[in-house]
Amino acid sequence: MSIKLDNTGAMKDVRSLKDPLKRRFAGEYLQWLRLGRLGSMPSRGSLSAVLAKAVSTNLDSLN
Repeated sequence: MSIKLDNTGAMKDVRSLKDPLKRRFAGEYLQWLRLGRLGSMPSRGSLSAVLAKAVSTNLDSLN
């Protein structure tokens, strides 16, 4: 499903993130979750470990 057409609660949360680094990581993390956590977790890039953990915990609770 296209990200623009995805109107699930989790994707709405991802799109509502103001920080582009958090939004990118959240989108990739959500896709990874939906694929059954296959492969390695998406890279957090320059996002701090604390913020990446907060994003992933939030998305884990929504799925």
